[in-house]
Amino acid sequence: MTADVFRSFDGIPAVPHVVTIGNFDGVHRGHQFLLGEVRDRARFHGARSSVVTFDPLPERILQPDRAPRQLTTTEDRIHIIGALGIDTIVVLQFDEALARLPAEPFAENLIRGLRPVEIVVGADFRFGHRRGGTPELLAELGKRFDYDLRVFERVGDQAGDFSSSRIRALLEAGDVTTAAELLGRPFVLRGSVESGDQRGRQLGFPTANLTVPEELAVPADGIYVALVAIDRARPLLPAMVYIGTRPTFGKAERLVEVNLLDYAGDLYGRELTTMFVQRVRGDERFDTSEALVERMRRDERESRDILATLPDNWPGEQALRLLDIADEGVTG
Repeated sequence: MTADVFRSFDGIPAVPHVVTIGNFDGVHRGHQFLLGEVRDRARFHGARSSVVTFDPLPERILQPDRAPRQLTTTEDRIHIIGALGIDTIVVLQFDEALARLPAEPFAENLIRGLRPVEIVVGADFRFGHRRGGTPELLAELGKRFDYDLRVFERVGDQAGDFSSSRIRALLEAGDVTTAAELLGRPFVLRGSVESGDQRGRQLGFPTANLTVPEELAVPADGIYVALVAIDRARPLLPAMVYIGTRPTFGKAERLVEVNLLDYAGDLYGRELTTMFVQRVRGDERFDTSEALVERMRRDERESRDILATLPDNWPGEQALRLLDIADEGVTG
């Protein structure tokens, strides 16, 4: 599926759209439900489905000291939304000027740019300066500009709503398994491999030091089992991932290190897409290097056992396809 990506409301083809608006960080199952409604309503109207989102996420401008870490980069967010069948993605630069724009002028800009026949939002949706825009305002504007408004309640499971904040809390607790259930796919860290101090190689567990964008959420410190794509290629390779400060060696910098279990090639400068399967244990300090190595051998055995029990339909390939979609044709 190919999406047209625009960085403003200018130049969008003058055809009807069914529109939704939001951050869509993580594009989790709640977002996927809403996007599915947009697709279905667009088909009903013979219109194009469209998403309006922001880069950076508004919290990074409005509350930079308290902004949460993102679940996805903007690039990957666009990839996933496009892969889910949305026709048009408008990525607006969120800056001080946009933050100060009142809700009604913002909505009017959107309406003129996208000519909606229908707008689809969640019941708690807010937009514009000081979050002054509400579904009620969009309904009033619909009478003037001749579009319908559909409002949906949040969706979730027995434990609560599907939300980006809930997924962040799970990652902070190291629960990548439940986070994957809410995302509808494994949690992914994608980054390039940089040179390290070769400590893992000296211990018999060579690792790739992964450079992760600073704005991204990273799971809690510990050892994880994962599947990894090198430069987005198949097959997916088994791996252990260490996240932490290496307390056994008195380090302070927090690292993400990937140990590919059955790979011996050079990884420097290459991109790793790391899909987390399960946490094996938390980070620990060991009295000796020998004790650490013994525990790492145990970690490897446990990791291989976990991977051996993964079902054939584990959604790693699905996640990779979602992330690859822009490289197959998303424009903009």
